Amino acid sequence: MVAIVLTVTACLMARSRALVVKGEGDALTTELAEEVLANPEQDLPPPWDVIVNTPSDRDVGTVTEHPFAPAYELEVAESSLETTGTPAVAIRRILVAETRNATQPPPSYRTGGVGGRAVRHLNGVENPTGATTVWGWQRHRYFALKAWMDTKGDADLMAVHASGEVLFAGCDESTVLSKYNQIIAANGGTQTIVMAAEVSPLHADMGASYELRASVVDALRTGCLTAEGVATDWATIHAACSTGYCDSPPKYQFANPSFIMGPVGDIKEMLADMPTWADTENRLINQYYLRNTDKVALDFAGVLVMSLHNMKLEDTTTGIPVEVEVVSGSKVIKNKVTGNPVCFVHGTGTSFSTLKGLAQELLS
Repeated sequence: MVAIVLTVTACLMARSRALVVKGEGDALTTELAEEVLANPEQDLPPPWDVIVNTPSDRDVGTVTEHPFAPAYELEVAESSLETTGTPAVAIRRILVAETRNATQPPPSYRTGGVGGRAVRHLNGVENPTGATTVWGWQRHRYFALKAWMDTKGDADLMAVHASGEVLFAGCDESTVLSKYNQIIAANGGTQTIVMAAEVSPLHADMGASYELRASVVDALRTGCLTAEGVATDWATIHAACSTGYCDSPPKYQFANPSFIMGPVGDIKEMLADMPTWADTENRLINQYYLRNTDKVALDFAGVLVMSLHNMKLEDTTTGIPVEVEVVSGSKVIKNKVTGNPVCFVHGTGTSFSTLKGLAQELLS
């Protein structure tokens, strides 16, 4: 096992050397690509400080009353673009501090997987269940992010993206900011938060919630795509929709919390219910978006971030909507829908193997 780990580490180091850092953002390209390739794709362990089937691990009550284990202390890690001077936007992701492991459920979570490990006790009770473990990690991530946000001013601009399932390439800070402003303008100009979009919500029943707000969301989507010069049916060409819920024809219109950017105070407000929230963060954020389309803009065209789950993944004209290119000696990820580079790419569920292929291309 040690030999295998050393071999994988050596391969990642070799890939790092293959990509020469030429400019702003190139180091983050390497860092996130390696993080994707190192993703073990395993269910999350219970994060609480418990020794199973001992008096400290009670069969009465809930394991969630325990504190989080010291081994799973979290770091709000900087996704640095190495911008000259003080960065205008603080980009972060949340990792396990000791191991630098990702803190998201494995990619299979989006295709029906449990996502977290359950613990079966001597009396036959499962405490926590797999779903509770996933919920525990989302709370753990939230409290770590909240503590970091509390050190910032409400007007400070931040972005937070998922760990272990996001790639970056081809953008400097000015490009990120320009795309952020472009998306807000195309959505009507009142919003301050920009989020990724996707063709399928994490929970299939969220489709009904979007149907109830169809006139509002569809007007925003078509208006945004028209303003950006993108065909309003682009997702129909690229979507596969092999699992979960999709519109018919598919629409790239569901909020995806894998990437959130905006003023710290506004993101705090969006996440304010998390301490008492008994469901998933995806449901909370999608519901917040549907109630606050004047505050949150979705990236309907993948200008800043593209989500690949439930997309056609074969590399053809009508398949995967992104591709790696070399521009002026640096790797970029081109959005084939807009014809321009996209800064971030999110891939989980059906698309994680494709995301790993893109990571290998970025490091080659």
